[in-house]
Amino acid sequence: MSEFDLELLSDRHDRTGFRCGSASLEDYLRETARGHLTKGVSVTRVLVDRLSRPPKPILGYFTLTTVLAAAKDWPGAAKGLPRMPVPVVLLGRLAVAQSAQGQGCGALLLAAAREIAGVSLTGTGGIGLAVDAAEERVVGFYEKYGFKRVEDDSLRLFLPIPSLR
Repeated sequence: MSEFDLELLSDRHDRTGFRCGSASLEDYLRETARGHLTKGVSVTRVLVDRLSRPPKPILGYFTLTTVLAAAKDWPGAAKGLPRMPVPVVLLGRLAVAQSAQGQGCGALLLAAAREIAGVSLTGTGGIGLAVDAAEERVVGFYEKYGFKRVEDDSLRLFLPIPSLR
């Protein structure tokens, strides 16, 4: 089994060759992710084989950004949150290349996103990690790792990340 590196998206990565089966996730990586990174809108990290050479094929990726959310009534959120929106790290996108699907890369990416979110929230404040599942069939993946729907019919899920303070 290969060893992987998680890297900040750069020109050293082959964005054009990435195929995951979702046109919107592929297009975002090809056309938008670098611009969002440069402008400070979101941060995209990519999973690559440690031994690959530039342009490195991307095995998977995720994006993180910070948002404000009215999370007072979200399942697992701390009691006594203010009515006003509070900081949450948003997992904007997560995708695995078709060639790497079924090999645990999605779980690896999600674990890395959770760890980065935890460090960020510890340093700045915030209550957890939220994700907007692209479609209903993806919800089970996130639920398997402890995320809960914020409402019964919602595709937004939430994972509280306990404060280290």
